[in-house]
Amino acid sequence: MSRDLARSLAPLVISAPFGNYIQPAGTTATVGTYTAARRGGRPAAFGRALLTTRYYRRLGAWVNRIGLRNPGIDSLRAEPKRGNPLSQCLLSIHGFTPADWELLLERTTQLKPMAVELNISCPNVGEISWPDNLFRQAVATGIPVIVKIPPVRFHPMVEAAIAADVRWFHATNTLPVPKGGLSGVPLKPLALSAVKWLRESYGTELGIIGGGGIRAPEDIVDYAAAGADRFAVGSYAMRPSVLNSERWVADLRQSAGAMVKQSQRTQP
Repeated sequence: MSRDLARSLAPLVISAPFGNYIQPAGTTATVGTYTAARRGGRPAAFGRALLTTRYYRRLGAWVNRIGLRNPGIDSLRAEPKRGNPLSQCLLSIHGFTPADWELLLERTTQLKPMAVELNISCPNVGEISWPDNLFRQAVATGIPVIVKIPPVRFHPMVEAAIAADVRWFHATNTLPVPKGGLSGVPLKPLALSAVKWLRESYGTELGIIGGGGIRAPEDIVDYAAAGADRFAVGSYAMRPSVLNSERWVADLRQSAGAMVKQSQRTQP
């Protein structure tokens, strides 16, 4: 895996787009997802994001329809980004065409984030596809690359990325359902299965960010047992009851840190 990224990436990661709104101390926020051109206006304000994210209490599930709403990658150059500097954040990008991806990667080299996350698997924007040379182009930027995979049918994507020397993966994105992308408790078994497959298939050469349904330290322990060495929190962090809960974040951060230290001790 990229040792430089392993040294700088916090044990607890805030997934996109939620990292646009909340950046607790001691975590790494993922900002975006940015596209090549403006899409649906400026990033949804916190209140609008909540309106596009529905919680199903009986299932412990979330469905979001944010759909990559953002002002386009060039907004990061035109205006200072609020919150942490990009050098301390992951930058999530999504291209609809090869030209989009080329522009996004060019801008990424100029913006110099901690790492770039290729969000190829967003369920709100149609079929999942990518240009044949995308992963090699991304690696050639010299910026650490993370590929965010879907919870199902991710094997061809992983194999192509591995062949291009990508060594970090985020497992997983939300699950496509008729009303948007499903996250929360129902996603966790699928995400755990993806993490386990990545680790068993490729060993310690990969860095794996595991996420989907993380709500408590016990969930982080489950992801660590499956093979994750970083842990991502997404839609659950947007609950008003926990948004300002420093204790909730601290508990997750402490558990994630402990799991990372344990993993480091056992690696060759």
